[in-house]
Amino acid sequence: MQPTSFVTLDIGGTKVNFGRFRDGIIEHNQEIPFCAHGSSAQIRQFLIDGIAAMIASDTSAICIGVPCIVDVENGIVFDAVNIPAWQKYPLKDELSDYFDLPVYINNDVNCFVAGEATFGDVARFEKNVVGICLGTGFGTGFYLNDQLYAGHNCCAGELGGIPYLKGTLDDYCSGSFFTKIHQVNGAELAERARSGDVAAQAIFHEFAQHLAKGISYLMFTVDPKVIVVGGSVAKSFDLYIDSLRQSLDSFPYKKVRTNLTIVKSELDNAALLGAVALYIGSC
Repeated sequence: MQPTSFVTLDIGGTKVNFGRFRDGIIEHNQEIPFCAHGSSAQIRQFLIDGIAAMIASDTSAICIGVPCIVDVENGIVFDAVNIPAWQKYPLKDELSDYFDLPVYINNDVNCFVAGEATFGDVARFEKNVVGICLGTGFGTGFYLNDQLYAGHNCCAGELGGIPYLKGTLDDYCSGSFFTKIHQVNGAELAERARSGDVAAQAIFHEFAQHLAKGISYLMFTVDPKVIVVGGSVAKSFDLYIDSLRQSLDSFPYKKVRTNLTIVKSELDNAALLGAVALYIGSC
């Protein structure tokens, strides 16, 4: 078999992680700030420039995770909340025509959970895994019975849009909880909490209670063995995991909660790895 590499992307609302995969690892990657409110032409050129910088002579495909639902077969992205120009955008055709390479696209959290289920220290040994990405929103992906479950429209796991209290789960179970509800920077709040600030610690306790509600929906509907938590808010995992577990003690089915393992992602570039794994699995 000839050596081959893959260019792989994790597109977020504020930055894009560009990487190159070879021999089971991300051998090089670079995160670049991203103006998500640009025109489709501006975004296209930004992605082309970043991909071109990663392509090698043996690159055989481009694999992409996007923060929205996807027509995976045709590579059309829909209703990207944080990227207004992508309401129905043929991303696959735009990039495959330019680079003359196969392009594979899936939801970013689907890529994350596929990376964890394929390469992660804990999740790869389990059949039923949920990945949660806590960034500007609350995104989940399902790897059930050893395969990705994305639903008919690649919308499975979009729990962040569920109405909750005075907004949605996105508002209370992600970084938006700190910026919108408490008007504080989450990273700065974490520093204060670790320094013993009781008020800061109380906010993380409150966050855990809301997150427990979101996770309880997953326990009722999916009943996973492992939940892997990633995203920027996972950096503060130690500040809310104990309160989260205490809040989940009220879940009515003891067997479900006692058999559930919740861990922080320790896998670098899980979404980049997962995008490649999903592409290879689709071939």
